[in-house]
Amino acid sequence: MPQSLAQIYLHVVFSTKERFPFLVDPVLRSEVHRYLATASRNQGCPCLRVGGIEDHVHLALRLGRERTIAALVRDVKRESSKWLQEQGLERFRWQAGYGAFSVSPGHLPAVMEYIDRQEEHHRGETFQQELR
Repeated sequence: MPQSLAQIYLHVVFSTKERFPFLVDPVLRSEVHRYLATASRNQGCPCLRVGGIEDHVHLALRLGRERTIAALVRDVKRESSKWLQEQGLERFRWQAGYGAFSVSPGHLPAVMEYIDRQEEHHRGETFQQELR
């Protein structure tokens, strides 16, 4: 029986529409992060870490063998946007684009630490500066 193995790790970043600070409330932000991790896992892409601040999120995940990056991000954003609207944020939207960066297994711990320290990191650098 043929077997396939894929071990492709990604660091995915996307922002709220027009970088509006929808996720200011730390409790809501934490719930959104959990929801994003679950949505990613439901797409066959185990999420290793989620973090971010009021206007964007970062995900470290393993890409499933049968998913494209574009389809994964599209579906996770769509599911989470719908969920946030059901929670009372009727105006909530994610920005259309995203960033996706490959990560070698040896660099995963550093990426996850970076994601965990988003609040501290963005005290000195804006999201726009970071992406540039």
